[in-house]
Amino acid sequence: MIKIGDMLEQPEIQKMKRESIYALSKEKNIQEFLKTYHLNTSIMDDYWVEFLDYNDDYQLCQGCQSLQNCRKDNQGMKKNLVYRDGEVILELESCLYGKALERRRLLLEKFVITNVNDDILLTDLTSLEIVKKANSLSPNGQNTLGHILKYLQEPNDKGLFLHGEMGTGKTTLLAGLMNSLAKKGKEIGFIHFPTYLIDLKASFSTGDTEYAMERLMKVDYLLLDGIGEENVTVWSRDEILLTILSYRLLNHLPTFFTSMYGYKDLKKVYTIKKGDEIRANTIISKLKALSIEIMLDEGKMKI
Repeated sequence: MIKIGDMLEQPEIQKMKRESIYALSKEKNIQEFLKTYHLNTSIMDDYWVEFLDYNDDYQLCQGCQSLQNCRKDNQGMKKNLVYRDGEVILELESCLYGKALERRRLLLEKFVITNVNDDILLTDLTSLEIVKKANSLSPNGQNTLGHILKYLQEPNDKGLFLHGEMGTGKTTLLAGLMNSLAKKGKEIGFIHFPTYLIDLKASFSTGDTEYAMERLMKVDYLLLDGIGEENVTVWSRDEILLTILSYRLLNHLPTFFTSMYGYKDLKKVYTIKKGDEIRANTIISKLKALSIEIMLDEGKMKI
């Protein structure tokens, strides 16, 4: 049996190795590595395989513009040469796009309970047109944006309650705020409330705990999107919504809301039948204690 070491000593292999090392030494990336560590090209003789592997990987990265176009099996990763303790070492690390993917993953992990898609959770507040063109907003728009930016600078127990017609940007604005808080390391709950109630009811029969109320109530920051737009029942109002509001108010946990209705109209929504005004008033009182009501102008809050 021929040993690998013996094969490498064969003249034709040695010739191929010399030609390969010569070609590698002409590569700009190899030259930069040798210059950085003050190394002579002779070191490539002992670490030919490492230099060859690194350069092959490096060439695959040239011209890459996105993770989707990556030609490697280990997408988002690249090989780097490192000189340490007198040895040339080949290390694997995330490339530019891989690092972006990792930042995205770590950010999404901060949304510990959610039922909306990732694109909404990844809303970057600073990239929104409303922020870029703040000076051209209506007084109401500037007031809304001012509250959001002030909250980021001076977080407190009292959240925001944005209401207005569909398309005024309620959810997008607060998604941007939640995203900014997540970037600060806070754990976020982002729930479309009507959908949450459907999922919660279904979980009773399946035993699924993904949308357990305990997680929802205790998260650092909570956004309830679309309250008042659910199918309002005694169960959804008193056992779910009121329980969430009461717990978060008692424990000084910041809570944010979006709705098509303001406080006044929500009272009508949560008055299910005659004589129900006390329960509805309780809901509105807790919303007022938890948040600042802000109405968005229709058509004047272009996101």
